[in-house]
Amino acid sequence: MFNNFMKGKKITILGMGLSGRAVAEWLLSQGAEVLCSDIRPLDRWPGDLVSWCTEKGVGLEAGRHRVETWASSDLLVVSPGISPDTPVVKAAYSYNIPVIGELALAASFWRGPLVGITGTNGKTTTTMLIDEMLREADLAHVVAGNIGTPLSSYLNQGHTEDTIAVLEVSSFQLDYFPRKATFLPRFKVTAWINLAPDHLDRYPDIAGYGESKAGIFDFQGPGDWSIRNIDDPGMRPWMGRGRAMRLYFGNRRPRVPGAWLDSSGQEISVMWSDGQWERYDLGGWSLKGRHNLEDLACAILVSRLVGAGRGAIQSVIRSFEAPPHRLQWVIRIRGIDYYDDSKATNVASVLRAVESIDQAVVLIIGGRGKGEDYTRLADVTEVGHIRGIIAIGEEAEAVNRVFSKLVPVIEIQGLEAGREVMRKAVIEATSLAEPGDAVVLSPACASFDLFKDYKERGRVFQEAVRELYV
Repeated sequence: MFNNFMKGKKITILGMGLSGRAVAEWLLSQGAEVLCSDIRPLDRWPGDLVSWCTEKGVGLEAGRHRVETWASSDLLVVSPGISPDTPVVKAAYSYNIPVIGELALAASFWRGPLVGITGTNGKTTTTMLIDEMLREADLAHVVAGNIGTPLSSYLNQGHTEDTIAVLEVSSFQLDYFPRKATFLPRFKVTAWINLAPDHLDRYPDIAGYGESKAGIFDFQGPGDWSIRNIDDPGMRPWMGRGRAMRLYFGNRRPRVPGAWLDSSGQEISVMWSDGQWERYDLGGWSLKGRHNLEDLACAILVSRLVGAGRGAIQSVIRSFEAPPHRLQWVIRIRGIDYYDDSKATNVASVLRAVESIDQAVVLIIGGRGKGEDYTRLADVTEVGHIRGIIAIGEEAEAVNRVFSKLVPVIEIQGLEAGREVMRKAVIEATSLAEPGDAVVLSPACASFDLFKDYKERGRVFQEAVRELYV
């Protein structure tokens, strides 16, 4: 349908991270005239990217995004990390230049079925569960999007019309799914797992954030399926959104099609639209917390809809392990358990972590704030589930103000060396903990003040914990 569509087109890419590099390579292979622009100085670009651009004759712009650079472009491909409210993006719209994100562009050209997974928390766990279920069922598929691999990277790999693309989709990526364009993606299955306050430094309020998430339903038709968390009150304004057929999941079992968690936690029951039931035994399921069971219920529905058999799904339930840095048990030292929940970058995910651990907890919280209200943690603090808090990073003072009258708070000063800050945090957390307690890194914040990303933060935490053995 889109053969030679990009040939001769002048396309500017704003933001040269992983997705920017991937889409640049694909666009060049399609005969487009490509220019790469990034606000970083050229000496801070990856060296191989600079040499690739030079070798391939790709234009370079470093240090800023100038209007004269892209004003004559046929298309602007924008990194999800660049807010639509920035002057450069607003200017592009005023020039009537089409704006799109890498994921939306690649999804528009994908030949096989598209599956989109979004939500505030649990996207990666759900996506990884689906990946394992489809692999166990021997179904051809790729996993891409916010989980780390740009979908553009797969476009030239010869995948057929039967290859399923399972996409973890963030709100930032959905912001650049255009509603009016020559090419629009079409999702066979979408799932919205939950909604909680997050990224309020980018969105005006929770309603604006939710509207971004709900946009995924706009890229479906009457023959497609959408899956929604029926128990999440924050999602109610958008429960009627979209034209796709609907399935639900949750902790109660209304007489509507979907996947329902047994009150005993022993099974998940699925009722399909034709009234048929399936049951999945949770024996062998190892992940802590009700929220992980919700992720599993969602993954079961998605995997069945795209062709996975019941046996493959049951096998994965018995063998699946939690992804790294998501309430990952690290070690027990002198009766104290240590958990790495570095991926918990908002208050809702911290609440889920605390509720999932049947122990008194010493929390390590802080980092770069997202505009959230930490007082939402006060209820679990006041009932004694949280024994103490170690406050780190740019938000350390704000965390201290909220909790210092409720529990012991130790504020770790310093923003220079993340490794040293974390080492001190682990030592102080251990000093507050008692045998039988858990020390949990669950920051409720982004990591970029002290670390490259949440993965580095988690790795440094685990290293600091294991140093206690020495």
